[in-house]
Amino acid sequence: MSTEGKNVPELRFPEFKGEWEAQKLGERTVKVGSGVTPKGGATSYVESGIPLLRSQNVRDNELSLADVAYISNHVHDNMSGSKVAAGDVLLNITGASIGRSCVVPEIVREANVNQHVCIIRLRESASPKFLQTLLSSVYGQKWIFQSQAGGGREGLNFENIRSFKVNFPSLPEQQKIADFLGAVDEKIGLLAKKKALLEDYKKGCMQKLFSRQLRFNDDNGNDFPDWEEKRLGDVLTIGSGRDHQFLGTGSIPVYGTGGFMRNANDYLYDGESVCIGRKGTIDAPFLVEGKFWTVDTLFYTHSFVDVLPKFLLAVFQQINWQKHNEASGVPSLSKGTIENLKAHIPQIDEQRKVANFLTAIDTKITLTTQKLDQAKAFKKGLLQQMFV
Repeated sequence: MSTEGKNVPELRFPEFKGEWEAQKLGERTVKVGSGVTPKGGATSYVESGIPLLRSQNVRDNELSLADVAYISNHVHDNMSGSKVAAGDVLLNITGASIGRSCVVPEIVREANVNQHVCIIRLRESASPKFLQTLLSSVYGQKWIFQSQAGGGREGLNFENIRSFKVNFPSLPEQQKIADFLGAVDEKIGLLAKKKALLEDYKKGCMQKLFSRQLRFNDDNGNDFPDWEEKRLGDVLTIGSGRDHQFLGTGSIPVYGTGGFMRNANDYLYDGESVCIGRKGTIDAPFLVEGKFWTVDTLFYTHSFVDVLPKFLLAVFQQINWQKHNEASGVPSLSKGTIENLKAHIPQIDEQRKVANFLTAIDTKITLTTQKLDQAKAFKKGLLQQMFV
């Protein structure tokens, strides 16, 4: 049945019928307000006590206590208007993180917020998780952007928030939507955690490999020879990127410091190469293969002597490139700086084992990242269809 002209979502659970009720958010709330910074600011914080929730604690869809500040019970009692309760919706109303929101979980018994965080406390006829999910949707974010006070878009005020027009279904439908999207969020969270664990695992392995705490044996089970310290300029040649604006459109990738930029009809090099920023992003080396072109802010490497590009990538990833920055403004590197750096390098056969081991981890990270991106895209599509 067509829903055209009706106040119903495009995607809906089949057991629910009827139009959603349009109301100002203030009609469904018992509290819309924020806190204050305690007198003395950061000097009033204590090592343990009552959590003071700030904008950095309100993440996308979750409350993070990783960098929480604490205030004393005395300060807490003097800030009664900014006390939060489980089930409150917290919304960042100023600064770069404006629009981020979360629901206070049951595990938070007592806490306060500062003036950058708004408490939205709902009546029993509205689901906090439903509202928070709506705020994070394209509809909620559009409203937040359009409602910011002043020409400079400096923030939201309480009247803006109370006047937000919300389409509410029945409470059971709100809860079902929130539970369903919560399950999607749980999957996203698990994938994000898996990605972080894999990245930490790779980091730990690299530290052990390059400190030679972890070594491989040859195919006969024997130890490989010791690694040799070599100057990078003796095992590779650095190529300079060039302007790409004059190139036509083709099938050859053009890379900048941030990665792929476009496809062109000519190439600078054909083969495996490790690219490193000359200017701008100088600490994100990456491997490319086949024919490619690099822009003038990106170096590429070639003419390797007893070193595999895939192993060289791991070497470059171990280097603190910011330490070798040569500019006070935009970060920069020179060929000479790179060439004069030294690294311990094993024989080719051990390089291959190291590279294959790290590549296998990278493959798992890439697959997990793809699944994470797909899950986020799936949720984004749901958010566009499940609200009105």
